[in-house]
Amino acid sequence: EIDFIKALVNENPVVFLDEIQAELEESRGIHVSLATLSRTLHQLSITNKKVSKAALERNQLLRATWLAEWGDVPVEYLVWIDESSVDDLTNQRRRG
Repeated sequence: EIDFIKALVNENPVVFLDEIQAELEESRGIHVSLATLSRTLHQLSITNKKVSKAALERNQLLRATWLAEWGDVPVEYLVWIDESSVDDLTNQRRRG
């Protein structure tokens, strides 16, 4: 069942332990405690990682173009000013 757990985590890296537990019980008819699942994931070197996402506005071509044009300017000469905004996704979980 280790391969099944690894496949679940690879398919959905932000899956919770109770979701893995439910999937094991549903698909395989096996009840495993959350502590056992946690130990198993730890033994597989699958640890609690911070979830991050890239900004939707990120554009690699635009970044490369900017770097080609301004890349020779010393960092000490640059000042970055960011706009203020509200993040409606603040309540989304950061750890999976």
